[in-house]
Amino acid sequence: MASDSQFRKLVSRNQDIAKLVEKGYAVTFDSGWMILRDIPYLDQHRELHWGAIATKLVPVDGAGLVTQEDHTVLFAGAHPCGLDGLTIPAIDAGKHELQLSSACADVVVQRRFSNKPIVGGIPQGFANFFDKIESYVGIIAGPAMEVYSERAKPLTFRSVEDAPEPSVFYYQDSLTSKAEISDLSNKLQDDIIAIIGLGGTGAYTLDYMVKTPVREIRGFDGDDFHVHNAYRSPGLLTPTEN
Repeated sequence: MASDSQFRKLVSRNQDIAKLVEKGYAVTFDSGWMILRDIPYLDQHRELHWGAIATKLVPVDGAGLVTQEDHTVLFAGAHPCGLDGLTIPAIDAGKHELQLSSACADVVVQRRFSNKPIVGGIPQGFANFFDKIESYVGIIAGPAMEVYSERAKPLTFRSVEDAPEPSVFYYQDSLTSKAEISDLSNKLQDDIIAIIGLGGTGAYTLDYMVKTPVREIRGFDGDDFHVHNAYRSPGLLTPTEN
């Protein structure tokens, strides 16, 4: 979950996301994803339900600027139906799961949606997050908004700026969200790792382990660091370190 400062940084650095918040979407950020709760939709009996949209954030820099990965979104909820009670066919891209943090435990992703806008008869990508969300909300929530009018409004102004879970990383972890391996990554969070020998193979092991959320890494190596160690190690050894 994004902290208040992280929330404000993402909103201030990205005009398209700021437009979503200003319009009233229930926006929050979690594990490298933007989550939009309070999305109404119909089931096959035209009953009203509420879901959530998740779209991946791809960091552009370290200051909060982000971009889209592609035109797809994930959805927490059953497959939305149209006014005829049939599932909306133009968006279905199959079942999908996503592990988010405990702060978003209520958002249980079940499927992926894929739909591109048609411009001049040709499918196009979305120019920004605002256009993307507006398009998907129109498809998913449109029938519910037509049937239930005032009851089925996705613009609830319920943006969430909760405190984040602790992180061991200095740089933002963009790999976990990109590879969608939060469930695997979370298994390492409380571990303490010991690496014995850091000259060659051990240095590569250390280089990989610092990119995981383990709580502590303890390195042990009493040998001198020679040229043949530097040759087999990741990174650069400068003359002043020799």
